Amino acid sequence: MPSLIQSSAAAYREYFTPEQKAQLEKIQTILIDVTVIADRGGVNAGALADIAAERLNELSYVIVRDPTRPHDVVLRMECEQRKIWEGTTAIKWQKEVRTEFEDAVAAAQAAQAADPGVYAMTKLQEALRKYEFALLLAAEWGHADRLLAMLDSPGISQARKIKIMSLLGEMQADEALPN
Repeated sequence: MPSLIQSSAAAYREYFTPEQKAQLEKIQTILIDVTVIADRGGVNAGALADIAAERLNELSYVIVRDPTRPHDVVLRMECEQRKIWEGTTAIKWQKEVRTEFEDAVAAAQAAQAADPGVYAMTKLQEALRKYEFALLLAAEWGHADRLLAMLDSPGISQARKIKIMSLLGEMQADEALPN
């Protein structure tokens, strides 16, 4: 997930066959694979993986980071100091999350931060904490039950409730209708 202003987030999605939908509905365990690309290198991907794991744990997914452990799906996150990749991919679902700045070097200088890569990844962490990618994945995978459980969670904000209800409506989730 390269760094993106939420309002201009773009998604690519293919429609799934009934067999693919059935496979997606069975997802329980997610392998998180994070790659960080920074000019100077040495930026730890662990903090970004921790945020992704935290957000997915809220929806009761089991998270693994060791690729040798059993998992149903891989969530690949590519975090770049500068967006260097453009083009198509074999990935069926792609979402970009960016920071509010285009130039990490200039932004780091303005903030008097020593390392632009570390600064960019720190700002990306902040964006990931706010961005509702886990809810979007749960909806895309047809996991209305997880969204409904989150809706009933104590301390959930009004904005998240509205987002969940909107996603349930888009999913046309019968489970969300009152009996």
